[in-house]
Amino acid sequence: MDNHDKKRTLIIEAATKRFAHFGIAKTTMTEIAKDLSLSKALLYYYFPDKISLYAAVLENIAKKMFSKIQQGLKDIDESEDAVLHLIDMRLAFTMKYYNLFDQGLNSLMEMPDELARVMQLVSNLEIKILAEIFKKANQRDEIRVDDPVQTAEIFLNAMIGMRFCVLKDKKVMFIPTKEEFDEISKMQKKLAVIFLNGLRFQKTS
Repeated sequence: MDNHDKKRTLIIEAATKRFAHFGIAKTTMTEIAKDLSLSKALLYYYFPDKISLYAAVLENIAKKMFSKIQQGLKDIDESEDAVLHLIDMRLAFTMKYYNLFDQGLNSLMEMPDELARVMQLVSNLEIKILAEIFKKANQRDEIRVDDPVQTAEIFLNAMIGMRFCVLKDKKVMFIPTKEEFDEISKMQKKLAVIFLNGLRFQKTS
């Protein structure tokens, strides 16, 4: 890792602590620069605005989350256990970094490009892991799946849709409360069991 990458990593780590403790709305670029004894000019050299830094923080956390999920999956054989592990780990990271999902983002009229890019990255990583789970289960003749990637996309879209069913305030479409996240997770687990049972039924029919 060269000096440029090291500095960027240090900035992301410092910003993660600030955002996780105070939230994005109550954190300033000046405070992050002071934490690192950097000039604001140097901080803005790496990240032109707070949203771009926030997106980098979310991307870093997402990569750590999926890396930990994949580590856990090495010791799991059953597809149902694997999918439930993914859901549990996602909820654990969400609760750990809940303040990062600032309610102030709900007021945004349109998601910034940088955040949209990170959301797409998260979706792609999740689809990749789910597809691998379905592919391995298919190879073990546990389920029948003709297209693991397409099946993963369908299942992920169904899980995402549950968020909108649980939200108490239907006008708030971005950040559920902690209680709503927990309820969503429980519903997603039930969906996983039903979904995988359907794939097993398809195998024998």
